[in-house]
Amino acid sequence: MDKFFYLLSEGYRSLWRAKLSTFSSITTIGVTLSFVGFGAMATSNLARLANESRSDFTMEVFFTQLTTDSEAQKIMNEIISMDRVREGILITKQEAAEIFQKEFGENIYDLLDDNPLPTSCVIKLEESGLEPTEMEPVAKAIEAMDRVEKVSYPAEAITLIENYFQGMLSVVALISMAILMGTTVLVSNTIRLTIYSRKDLIRILKLVGATDRFVKIPFIVEGIIVGISGGVLASILTYLFIRTANSFLMLFTPYQLIWDWRVIILLVLVVALFSILGSRKAVNKLLT
Repeated sequence: MDKFFYLLSEGYRSLWRAKLSTFSSITTIGVTLSFVGFGAMATSNLARLANESRSDFTMEVFFTQLTTDSEAQKIMNEIISMDRVREGILITKQEAAEIFQKEFGENIYDLLDDNPLPTSCVIKLEESGLEPTEMEPVAKAIEAMDRVEKVSYPAEAITLIENYFQGMLSVVALISMAILMGTTVLVSNTIRLTIYSRKDLIRILKLVGATDRFVKIPFIVEGIIVGISGGVLASILTYLFIRTANSFLMLFTPYQLIWDWRVIILLVLVVALFSILGSRKAVNKLLT
């Protein structure tokens, strides 16, 4: 146990001796990774928006003018029994008139002698596992039913959200991989410089019988500390980005980005992993 703590302290002391290069490495990693963090956070929020849009997958079915409320109720029950359909809400002609008055402030009977608004129903689809492309067959099947005049649903808006989500996911994945690979190279180079600056001490340790593991572990610890410190800095910068973005969004929309700690924890863990890979690469190359 004493040896373990000694190796940890050696790694920390080595970083402290090379304060300037350590600080520049941590800053570079933190700033570059903050873009990954913000992209991951934006993707997480876009995924939330996509899921919310999926939960609001609805269709409005309009019946012909001669369809009575009881007939519409029977047709709606048939629709509810279909696959992918969760529930339905019937809107009678009278209820449609009340909605019209609430929305436009006018009584339909003051404008016209008769109520021209058709009986309709709102169909809610399954909340999960339903893609926008799967809505069209459902809509066509409903339109083919007797006494159904029209089926309306926001296909373009839903498809647009889905396309943005998939595109953002691909871009963030590519950029994240590039930056994480860059982090591996940066940590590797930082450790390599540290090894070069301490090559005389390393030679002495080997002469007195120190094992390769004893010599290598402090440098691997240095890489982990640099990587995690950069990850923490990236988390702070990402949080500031989120706050700034929300202040900007407040001017145009009530929608706000949500800070997700799970994304940040995953980011720090991934950075730590790539830091270990980078430090091991430098150590194995120069101390083997």
